[in-house]
Amino acid sequence: MEDKKWYQVTDMELNKLNEKTTHLLEAVRRYINDWNTNAGLSTNLFPEQDELYFFGEIDQIEFSLFPLVFRCNNRSCRNVHQYFNLEDLSRKNPELRCQFCSKDVIKQYPYALVHLNGDLQSINVKTNKGAKNWHEKYDGIRMRDTRRFTTATWYNYKKQISLGDLGTKRTNLPLTEEMIQNNKRFLGGTHLSEGDIHYPALKSMVNLEQQTLIERKEHESFTQIQMAALLQLDSINTGNYAQNFEIEKNNSTLQILLESAKNEEERRILLKTIKNSDLGAQFLEGDITKEVEEIFQKTFPIETVEEDRLLHEFLFSWYENDGQTIEAKLEEARINSDLVQETSYIQAQNEVENLGLESVALLEKFPVITMGVGYTRKSFDRNRSILNPFRKQISNKRYTVIPVLKNDNEAIIFKLDPLRILRWLEINKLITFNNESPNSKREAHAILYNYLLLSKMEKEDLVMLDPKDYVHDQKVLATIMTYQLVHTMLHMLLHAGKSIIGLDVDSMSEYIFPSALAGTIYVSKLQGGGMGALIAAFENDLERWLRNTYEKTQTCLYDPICKGQHGACHACSYLKFSCQHFNRGLSRNLLTGGYVGETPIIGYFSKELDEVMKKGKGNFDKAYKFN
Repeated sequence: MEDKKWYQVTDMELNKLNEKTTHLLEAVRRYINDWNTNAGLSTNLFPEQDELYFFGEIDQIEFSLFPLVFRCNNRSCRNVHQYFNLEDLSRKNPELRCQFCSKDVIKQYPYALVHLNGDLQSINVKTNKGAKNWHEKYDGIRMRDTRRFTTATWYNYKKQISLGDLGTKRTNLPLTEEMIQNNKRFLGGTHLSEGDIHYPALKSMVNLEQQTLIERKEHESFTQIQMAALLQLDSINTGNYAQNFEIEKNNSTLQILLESAKNEEERRILLKTIKNSDLGAQFLEGDITKEVEEIFQKTFPIETVEEDRLLHEFLFSWYENDGQTIEAKLEEARINSDLVQETSYIQAQNEVENLGLESVALLEKFPVITMGVGYTRKSFDRNRSILNPFRKQISNKRYTVIPVLKNDNEAIIFKLDPLRILRWLEINKLITFNNESPNSKREAHAILYNYLLLSKMEKEDLVMLDPKDYVHDQKVLATIMTYQLVHTMLHMLLHAGKSIIGLDVDSMSEYIFPSALAGTIYVSKLQGGGMGALIAAFENDLERWLRNTYEKTQTCLYDPICKGQHGACHACSYLKFSCQHFNRGLSRNLLTGGYVGETPIIGYFSKELDEVMKKGKGNFDKAYKFN
């Protein structure tokens, strides 16, 4: 909505993306293939040929007035005006003045007809029968506007005749077999303010160095190095992450050399030579592969780690994007003898632990690329609505265009404590152990990586899973709860940070790294950047921000109704524009305790879990009662 008028986007001018797009196209194809409803169509809406996709940054947007059903703004008139296209409107009423009373301008009725197949049309106006011209056709016709499509009606105020509801129209766009069988051939109505007229299908990725990732995947220890970095093993070089791959190459070569020794004496001489060389220190750091496999107890998921794109994005962001953890910032303050800053970071560290986080890292630049794969209407559920592409004629050729937005602004990564999550799942009976449960964060994260499905599913699929459907499937239910926990934590951080960061919450966005049990809050390019707001908040107000986050989770304006139903609403956790999941998969009850679906949950912030963390184990059969 602009200048109190409603518009529809009709075209986009794009500047071709000046970089390789192979990995972007792969992500787009996966996104499309996972859209279940489109499989029910007789024709594919998206092209099979790679060359028919066009990736570009938006240069200009063209839009036009829509819908073209108006009413006179004069209260004593309110007569309807309908036009069938812009040419019709420009010819008959270019000044948008009332053609009946001539006393005021005309304004749009904020209603439209939409369909799950992506169709969008103006509402169907009931007219006077037997009319000979446009004026007679609409003379006296008004809408009894109740602000709800289902209850609004047409009537002739001059004749005092009711003309019935707003009606519908038949769609001309493709339908799935299921839609045809269920006779879903007609459009439904909506008020434009409800937002279901357009859902953008967005796919975001961290724009890491793709060629470097491809080259590293050729390394025989690639997956072990990545996992060692996630688990923060001591043998990993965090200062120069790329060197880990060089060290492993040298270690592999030296290991082969040692194994080539014909007897123990030759091996002893070779080992002594290696130790005395420059490579000795690296070799003595230990074999990363063996360390990782020992932690995973011979169940290391090589293929899963290799295909876990979001894990690689997290590690790139954490280690190779000039990020600084709170631990590094604290050490820097100590070196500089900055007592004020040191005290601030120590206090913030305490709040990091209190909030169930493992660490926090500041990034001055977070390179996110967001692609507009298409759009849906009426619903964003991939099991209900059809995903439609954006199409455009470029140089006499019809393309499916993928508009791209590149973002490179400041961000903060929040990584949750894997041991606390493991204990949380354990106390809620969402994971069980035959033997004694682990007591280290590394072991805990290794177990969670293997047990949960976070590394095996797309985020878009994870958020669509309903806990009610998996009450008897412990592993899937644990996966859902863990993902929703991370998602909810980010939303609460965003809401709590509004007054501290100094930016509107809708000028920031979220990005989740599921298998890393982490998420990022970053400044969106759409709002023009944050001008250092996140950096200032991290360096000066992180303690207050984290403390406010805990307090924000405890109450909602609509409690006890909010807590008793879903534990999430627009007053406590929803975001207007910043959530790519459209506020699905959220519940404060995961943090504070309560029901999530039909499952009773002991909260991530509960005293019961605090006790378990202190003792290392707990009475998991203990009954837990909700207020």
